[in-house]
Amino acid sequence: MSRRDIASVIAGLNAVMRFRSDAFGYFDASLGGFWKSFWAAAVTAPIWLVLVTRHMTEAQAAAPATYLLAHSVAYAIGWLAFPLLMVRISAFLGRWPRYFHYMVAYNWFQLCQSLLWLPLVLVSDGGPQPSGLVAVLWLVTNGLLFAYGWFLAHRGLGVDGGSAAALVLIDFLLGMLIDGVTEALVQ
Repeated sequence: MSRRDIASVIAGLNAVMRFRSDAFGYFDASLGGFWKSFWAAAVTAPIWLVLVTRHMTEAQAAAPATYLLAHSVAYAIGWLAFPLLMVRISAFLGRWPRYFHYMVAYNWFQLCQSLLWLPLVLVSDGGPQPSGLVAVLWLVTNGLLFAYGWFLAHRGLGVDGGSAAALVLIDFLLGMLIDGVTEALVQ
């Protein structure tokens, strides 16, 4: 990726974070741009590693290679499952021409999502806090991420608000399924 590509991604993410409708113009919505957007998986991998290792139980820590291998496979599946599912869903919705606009911005936005989660996980794992505070922070963060996901689907794919909300729910449930299966495997 060139410096220009990186500058465009940063400008696009800045626009997404402000819910600006011109945000999608900053991202390379071509097939090449789609493949480049998976660099976000490499950039977010260190953050993901911190999050995963912070939740390792004592039993899982006794066999860290198995635990990390299972979660690494789940990480890769997580990065591939939703884009593959969206190929079919966007075609079903008649929005295939907007697929790359949506998926490129969606993939790059995972950087922002990871950065939003990291301090929250570190704070919630850091010891005693007022019990309600962490719950409120989780609720606010989830609400904010839902709003961004809705914005990305609504503007990126050009679907109505209800369809955008359904796509966010599908993404959330798919992630829960992948996480649930992974946790069951490493117990």
